[in-house]
Amino acid sequence: MIKLLTLLAFITLDAYAQYVPERNAKNVSRVLSAASEFALAQDKQLHMGACFVISSFTSALVYRKTKDKTKATVYGFGVAMLAGIVKEVYDIKHGHSDINDILANTIGSSLGVVTIRITL
Repeated sequence: MIKLLTLLAFITLDAYAQYVPERNAKNVSRVLSAASEFALAQDKQLHMGACFVISSFTSALVYRKTKDKTKATVYGFGVAMLAGIVKEVYDIKHGHSDINDILANTIGSSLGVVTIRITL
């Protein structure tokens, strides 16, 4: 799914680059390159995937109990982000912490709650 979203972003930005001056096209190219490196990094995929699973599971569970889409979305996103932040705090003390992991967590959490919200 991440690779599909990355491919869609590349196609969209590539089409956009045709309509901007060359200087801006170089900037778009740099952004595409950075996005590609980010999305294809295995660690970031693991962060996105884990937060996707946590947020979608939590959202579905909360919705099943409360029948409230807003509450399900907030709880799903919040629980997944909390798990990601706790993991990063652990990494600060015992490993390698990376701010981009929080971005990956945010992407995964958002996709998880959006996916569940669409299906409800």
